[in-house]
Amino acid sequence: MAHFVHGAQDLKGNMKMNQRLERLEKELLSLRKSTRRWRVASCTLLLGVGLLAADVIGPTVIDHLIVNRIDVVGDKGTPVVSIAKTDDGGRLDLYNQSGINLLRVSSTPSGGDVAIWDEKGTNVAGLWSAENGGTFSLWNAAGEELSQFASGALTLSGPSASLHIQNKQGDPIAVVASDPQGHGRFQIADASGNVVSEMLMLPEVGGALVVNSNAGKKMAILAATDEGGRLNLMNARSVPVFIASPTGDSGGGAMTITNQRGVPVVIMKSDEEHRGIIEILDADGNGVRRIRPLRGYSP
Repeated sequence: MAHFVHGAQDLKGNMKMNQRLERLEKELLSLRKSTRRWRVASCTLLLGVGLLAADVIGPTVIDHLIVNRIDVVGDKGTPVVSIAKTDDGGRLDLYNQSGINLLRVSSTPSGGDVAIWDEKGTNVAGLWSAENGGTFSLWNAAGEELSQFASGALTLSGPSASLHIQNKQGDPIAVVASDPQGHGRFQIADASGNVVSEMLMLPEVGGALVVNSNAGKKMAILAATDEGGRLNLMNARSVPVFIASPTGDSGGGAMTITNQRGVPVVIMKSDEEHRGIIEILDADGNGVRRIRPLRGYSP
């Protein structure tokens, strides 16, 4: 009987002990949850304080950042700005939203290089350093180089290549260009942009110098031909009134004076015997009278 009572007492003691342990476990779990809430609240508070401080003080400034490459990604997920290192130094690239490279600034073995592309990816402009100095080039939409300025020398190419010098009003006063046949042309204009003199190539003739009035009328033409030089002077109606040229037969010189209608009325030239001849004609170029030196006469 005594053993039975003692065992019952032990059972009650164990039950009380289990109840205490369960109560302690619940209290510990509750304490852990409170600790987690406190940590979350503390982190949230610290983050809010940090954001508030950043907003008051200003953006964070990084004094020194070391990377091998930086890409700024656009709306389509492709880089629009790229900064990277190369074997020759650094490189900066700008892209459009379609990923086409539009601008590049980079280092080269000879110095710096700037390249510009259009929206189709065609190289249209470039500026770079070379062993003999700097070079600047322009290309058309087909990728054909049209002009280059390198170490003091300017090169223009293409059917419509030209160099214009303008005055302060924006009017061209000097133009160096090529004509549709591919010949060179140089023009000088007055302050209003009117061409007053021009050096050009006359097809199947040769080089020529043309002098114009302010109204654009041709007043004089000096040209080179296979037979020799030729000078034409025109009146206000652009009619040639004085012509100086070599004669086709003898190779000597000849001068022709015309009337207002361009009809020759006086011709002075040398003949086959190297003598001088003066021919006088009427208003219609007829009734010629010739003046020759007397044979055997010596004054």
